[in-house]
Amino acid sequence: MIDSGIFPRFSDKEFERRDFLVKQMMKRKRVDVLLIYSSSQSDLSVNYLSGYLALRPTYLVYPLEGEPTLILHFRNHMPCAKEMSVIKNITWHFNDPLSSLLQIIKSLKCSSIGVVGNNIPYAHLNALEHLTGYNFVVVTEDYNWIRWIRSEEEIDWFKKSAQLTDLAMEKLEKSIKVGVSLHELNALMHSAFLVKGGQPVLNYIAATNMHEPKLFVPWQFPTDKTLQKGDVVITEISVGYYGYASQMHRPFAVQQNPTRLYQTLFEVALECFERVSKVLRDGATAQDVVEASSIIEERGFTIFDSVLHGENGKNPEIGIASSEHPLKPFTFKKNMIVTVQPNPVTHDLKAGLQLGSTVVIRENGVENLSSYPFNFPVCG
Repeated sequence: MIDSGIFPRFSDKEFERRDFLVKQMMKRKRVDVLLIYSSSQSDLSVNYLSGYLALRPTYLVYPLEGEPTLILHFRNHMPCAKEMSVIKNITWHFNDPLSSLLQIIKSLKCSSIGVVGNNIPYAHLNALEHLTGYNFVVVTEDYNWIRWIRSEEEIDWFKKSAQLTDLAMEKLEKSIKVGVSLHELNALMHSAFLVKGGQPVLNYIAATNMHEPKLFVPWQFPTDKTLQKGDVVITEISVGYYGYASQMHRPFAVQQNPTRLYQTLFEVALECFERVSKVLRDGATAQDVVEASSIIEERGFTIFDSVLHGENGKNPEIGIASSEHPLKPFTFKKNMIVTVQPNPVTHDLKAGLQLGSTVVIRENGVENLSSYPFNFPVCG
């Protein structure tokens, strides 16, 4: 393949590794072609085999034999895609995705198609099954398990994302002061990583008064609130590196030491993070995580968000024994990427914070991808 050097790209060896694993899976599932769908940049199903970040609904037709085809939503995205992707055949759907898919799939003369993508439009899939008469097999989970066991090359990209997220947090810590609005903080935070080539993924920033709290989780959109002495700023920040994104959660106090309640919340969150990190290893289970996070309940708090999640906020998503998060069987594997994010909150849902980072699971423990410290700094 030709690498123009314009965009970062994995090695030929890495793409050959992925191709081999995916085609072995296809043979086991007895499918001739994969129909892979992604609808946004956060869904990396298409990206995994193509290197292309799908900003809009995108299909990748990936045959067991022959050349794959990338089908874009917009024609004007093709020039960028040709520089970013390792796929040679790139087209767009001519405002008729179903007809484009039919034409490409029928040219392959296959009989069984593996479908990847939980959000593939029903109308497209239903029509393809009806018009082709082929056998369609959902292989999303099989495909995802290949993706979730990351290579060292991929882990290096997650580490680059973590370094960019570190920069965002460092900028936040320096910028938090009385009189600054959350909109300004958002802009200042972005200035730290955009210049380094990072892409914004999550920028959840919220603040409330520590003495009379009214907010217990970071909000998904910042407000025009202006920071005052005695506020606490709670965060959930993720900066991407071409599709690979780590995550971080830290609290900040404004011109005043944390109150007794917030100091306790922080200490409980930190102990929970350490306990969960100690049990995570190759072969650990979801139940191990629930048991390790029991410190939150023991100290009289609950949670609202998950204590741990895998890539894309799920895969798995685990709470505590008494939370609303369903406990489903799950076994962790070496080189999986997960985010440990304890978020103790009071039962009246008035005060809370999050403290966490993304880690990679190794054979006998975890490796934290970030270097930003687990502190509760007083800023301003």
